[in-house]
Amino acid sequence: NPITAAKSLVQQMGEDPVHPDRSEYARLALAELERVERSVSHLLRFGREEDRRVAPLVMEDVLESALETFRERIARVGIDVRREYDSEGCLEGDAEQLRRVAINLLGNAIDAVEEARTQDATIRVGLGESLAGDAVWIRIEDNGPGVDVAASDRIFEPFVSTRTGGTGLGLALCRKIVEEHGGGIELDRARQAGTAILVTLPRMRATAGAGGSAGRGEPPAPAVARIRGSVTR
Repeated sequence: NPITAAKSLVQQMGEDPVHPDRSEYARLALAELERVERSVSHLLRFGREEDRRVAPLVMEDVLESALETFRERIARVGIDVRREYDSEGCLEGDAEQLRRVAINLLGNAIDAVEEARTQDATIRVGLGESLAGDAVWIRIEDNGPGVDVAASDRIFEPFVSTRTGGTGLGLALCRKIVEEHGGGIELDRARQAGTAILVTLPRMRATAGAGGSAGRGEPPAPAVARIRGSVTR
């Protein structure tokens, strides 16, 4: 329990404020409180019904913005990020919510390769369209230790985590957002090592009398929203 751990550390600092390890106690207490903050944030987002601001967007920009968030950490850990973009990924959706999904999946991938301490730490970020052109897919893959078979059936359920210190809500929140966009998210069970998560999203939201998915053409006006980060290929 991170609250109990933080409380214990602060109590030790109060009992002996000149202890030589007080700086380390403070660092550990802050880390535990950050876990609490992260858990509460995920819980509130999971339980709250959020309004979706649906607009044309470019999924490549969403992924680049999410990668920019981790730029310093990626460099520090020495991760080789390989972009495999076959399409810009134009679709209609809430850019900020989908960015949240990308950040969560990328964060999990970075955690996995960092914990595994592999010398060739690699994350592949794939983006493309379905053969029919009516859906966009995103694939985030790492060469970390992978997901335990026993846990693979439940990783998208609330409060289920395969990581020490995980909230168990990140992937559940991803699934909620993706499904609210009319898409799907799944674990690639065919992989022998590492982890790969595949997200599929419809390119166009359904419209009255449309009689099915929209074609492959570019989203109509207003102009496609751009939120590209500064990460270079």
